[in-house]
Amino acid sequence: MLDKDKDNPSCYQRSVQKPASLMVWGCMSVCGMGSLHIWKGTINAERYIRVLEQYMLPSRRRLFQGRPCIFQHDNARPHTASITTSWLRRRKIRVLKWPACSPDLSPIENI
Repeated sequence: MLDKDKDNPSCYQRSVQKPASLMVWGCMSVCGMGSLHIWKGTINAERYIRVLEQYMLPSRRRLFQGRPCIFQHDNARPHTASITTSWLRRRKIRVLKWPACSPDLSPIENI
């Protein structure tokens, strides 16, 4: 590169060290659509529990109004972490048993 080109933006190549990651959590039921939550970054069990507290529980109350329901999520690590399963058990939330690595069976994937 010549000195005269060092300040010319067309001489630089843009690179991304690590692309941005967006995560989406949403819910639906026969009773209607629940909340949708989008955040940047990755998810761990602690964050997943916060999402459940802030979005799943209010959606469940609104959609089912105290009627029984079964919660479904896949077998992602934050979903199966011991603190998550304990949190769900303490709140008496029934969880549908789900095979690992089966996104093709999940209805939310089509939304």
